This record gives sequence, structure tokens and C-alpha cells, in this order.
Amino acid sequence: MRPLRLLSALVLISAASAAGASEPPAPSAQRGRELAQRVCSACHALEPGQPSPQPPAPPFPTFAGRFTELTLQRRLAEIAETGHTQMPATVVHSDEIEDLVAYLNGQPAH
Repeated sequence: MRPLRLLSALVLISAASAAGASEPPAPSAQRGRELAQRVCSACHALEPGQPSPQPPAPPFPTFAGRFTELTLQRRLAEIAETGHTQMPATVVHSDEIEDLVAYLNGQPAH
């Protein structure tokens, strides 16, 4: 009978741990927009029809629908490694990249 009690206790502990574990939040276009405003808007226009503050920087609407999470991760990693001549190294965490992709993919394409 004792092994059964131990097993029952372990099952309850596991269930409680699983219930307390939180999943990462779903990607959010709103958080992506806020990130773009903080990190990207000094160079890139965020709204359709607006020129970028730094003319060589493409406006964000030109990126609409073009990036998956993986391609944006690769692009930002490449920029961070090579120090792209026209774009400063930018460090963005993976959950922020998901948000940024949600924002970019929610914009109308231009």
C-alpha cells in the first residue's frame, strides 16, 4: 500500500507543477508595434506613406508579409554579427521577434 501512496503523491505534485507552469504569451502585434517604436522608429517609418527618418532605411510597410520568425531571426543575427554598414547592431530576444513578426505581418503590404 505504501508504494501506491508514494505514486499518488508524485502524480499530485506533477499535476500541481504542470498547472503552475505558465506558457509563454502568444505573439502580440501590439507588443511588436511597441518594440518597433522603441527600437526601430529612429530609422524606419512605421506607418504606410511616411518616409523613413533615415532615407536608406526601408519603411516597415515594405516588409509586410515578407518575414517569418525564422527569417527575421536570421536577418537580425546577421546584422548583429556583421555590423551592417547602414544599420546598427540590434539585439532582440526571441519572444520579441515573434511579436515583431506578428506586427509586420499584420500590416498592409506596400
